[in-house]
Amino acid sequence: MNWFTQIGQYEYLIVGFFILLYAGFGIRTFLIARRLQSSVTLFWVKFILRSLFLAMVVISILGPSFGGVKKEVKAVGKDIVFAIDLSRSVNCTDVQPSRLEKVKFELKKALETFSADRIALIVFSGEAFLYCPFTYDKNALELLLETANSKVLPADGTDFGKALELALQKFRENQTSTKKISSKVILLVSDGEDFGEDTDDAVSSLEKEGVKVFTLGVGTYGGSKIPDGNEGFIEDENGVEVMTKLVPKDLKNIASQTGGRYFEITNEKNEVSSMIEAIQNVEGEVWDVQVVDIGANKYFYFLFFGLTVLLLDILFTINILKV
Repeated sequence: MNWFTQIGQYEYLIVGFFILLYAGFGIRTFLIARRLQSSVTLFWVKFILRSLFLAMVVISILGPSFGGVKKEVKAVGKDIVFAIDLSRSVNCTDVQPSRLEKVKFELKKALETFSADRIALIVFSGEAFLYCPFTYDKNALELLLETANSKVLPADGTDFGKALELALQKFRENQTSTKKISSKVILLVSDGEDFGEDTDDAVSSLEKEGVKVFTLGVGTYGGSKIPDGNEGFIEDENGVEVMTKLVPKDLKNIASQTGGRYFEITNEKNEVSSMIEAIQNVEGEVWDVQVVDIGANKYFYFLFFGLTVLLLDILFTINILKV
């Protein structure tokens, strides 16, 4: 038999208080019986009943468990890559406080819901870099996500192909001959058009390997000027300030081709909750299986028996002194 808790000061106090009171009651009863020259044999009947009730209450408090049951516990999860566009247009403020800051705020919340999943972080613009390898450490991911900004990458522009190819490479590296990972998801976050030339090939490879790509478009259809970091805005070769708009066509095509879905963050709507739900609905993979022994707390059996004894003590009056 196993116990939920060990006997402690509280239980000793209850037993000691009972013994003290009943000792006083017993001494008084025996003294009266001696004076009256009567028998106190039935005194022990009451003592046994009340001691039995107390014992059942103490056992119930300790939480006895027996009849162990073996239960299979499975750890189920996915490999997820967050691929975040860090081209200079992410600094636009048409989505407050800026496109990038809004994305970071929402993805931090998303991390909390993917507790059983391994997540890697890729940042990209014209080139793509692994910012964090696959990890279960959501606190480390959150800290790295907070440091991401458009200055960490040397190239400008937006190339989805580079990010998708790097993600696929990391998925493959994460597999061995004995461990094949089938539950793989990419979350591609961008605020503009794709200027890459190899995106179609990368998407085809992802489709063949069963990787679902969910895409998140950030920005507005009205567009915004791109801050240059010096209280001004970026201009083209003709001195005209550049406007950047949310163009979802490429993001929608990538999601559709790989079996994912497209979502948006604009100044009018936020579909991150729906995006999180959609990713969670992707069937996970069993990482680990363990068999554990579970003992059920059977305190109520002892408590019921104790209450029955107490009821008998109350209902059946016994004359302790027989004159």
